[in-house]
Amino acid sequence: MTVHSPFIKATKTTAWRQTDQTLQWLRLQGIPVLSAKDQQMLAGQLRLYQCWLDQAQLLRMEQAEERGDWLQHPLADRTFRPITSEADNPEHRLVKHLAVRSLYGLGLNSGRVVLAAFSIHRVKVLQVQAFDPEQEQRDFIREAREELRARLEASRQAEIVLGADPEFALRQRSGEMALASDYFGKRGKVGCDSTRYREELALNQWPLVEIRPDPSPDPAELTSRIEEALQLAAARIDKREVEWLAGGMPFAGYPTGGHIHFSGIPLHFGLLRQLDAYLAVPLVLAEDEGCRRRRPRYGFLGDVREKDYGGFEYRTLPSWLVSPLITSGVLSLAKLVATHWRSLPAVRLQGRLLIAYYRGRKEMLRPLVLQLWAALKQLPDYARYASVLNRYFDYLLSGEVWPVERDFRPHWGL
Repeated sequence: MTVHSPFIKATKTTAWRQTDQTLQWLRLQGIPVLSAKDQQMLAGQLRLYQCWLDQAQLLRMEQAEERGDWLQHPLADRTFRPITSEADNPEHRLVKHLAVRSLYGLGLNSGRVVLAAFSIHRVKVLQVQAFDPEQEQRDFIREAREELRARLEASRQAEIVLGADPEFALRQRSGEMALASDYFGKRGKVGCDSTRYREELALNQWPLVEIRPDPSPDPAELTSRIEEALQLAAARIDKREVEWLAGGMPFAGYPTGGHIHFSGIPLHFGLLRQLDAYLAVPLVLAEDEGCRRRRPRYGFLGDVREKDYGGFEYRTLPSWLVSPLITSGVLSLAKLVATHWRSLPAVRLQGRLLIAYYRGRKEMLRPLVLQLWAALKQLPDYARYASVLNRYFDYLLSGEVWPVERDFRPHWGL
């Protein structure tokens, strides 16, 4: 079944640019859109792409043959030719990434996205359209849906396994940032995250520590493995030298993430929307200001990467290493939602709720979190995690802000 968005309509429009309201929602989520100024100044320098998508699947990528005064021609008059999307082509990767984000961000499950590439690293969205009834019947679209439906059905019998690679930052006594690469290598259960973020860092300098425990189907076991990895890290760093900081952005320009890996289940927008609603939104109630500043470049809803092991990495959350309660609560909730996402009431984060998430308006989200918790309690499996999740939601709803300015080691007994 196609889910329609309140932001756009499935019409055979010939307009190149989306409505102002649609552009507003895309910009709110950090998705670059083509402005009128861009069109006037750079029309002759752009490469035009059209992506056909179902969920996160790129079904077809096309490129316009003509360049030049394409703004003078309606979309229906353009000639697009199919091209092979190359995994090692950075422009193609960015085009696909933004196309999927745009589709998801507007509440659609399938459709066409038109994008303009200024360079291999600069792409903007022109238009997002749901498939019309005729397009819905095309063979390659129907076949892709049947394949995904079969994979979802097969996954009902598989146990979902969780993995994680949360990050944290190091702070010197002076208040300045210490580099993770001064203490750790790039590999191992404790290492440096491979992203530098700032150009002034040398090639062998890495700012953030990353914890890489072995995956487990049991959230409690995964939490224990995270604790063991933190103990390994503690053995490498003198307590008196630096403090350990989690949260969203302990230092300006250095966001820290709490990425969670899911295997045993294929990526599906329905599942992803439930993770956004039931996992990401409640955590906003405890977030610090750094988490809000992290969005929308980082921490945007639906931030996900498909992985070679057949699952995916959910990247929306900030670093939840602040305490064992938050860590175990997040992981238990992740397992519960991923296992029973079909049974939970569907929640669409649109309009005021979408704004509240990106701007960190906690009081607007609090009533929704209470409703989400009530829905989770109706799941038969909730009892398995109740001792953790009851304390977790009590903490979130207490109004307390997680103590990201303080060294989190004492919470872990380190």
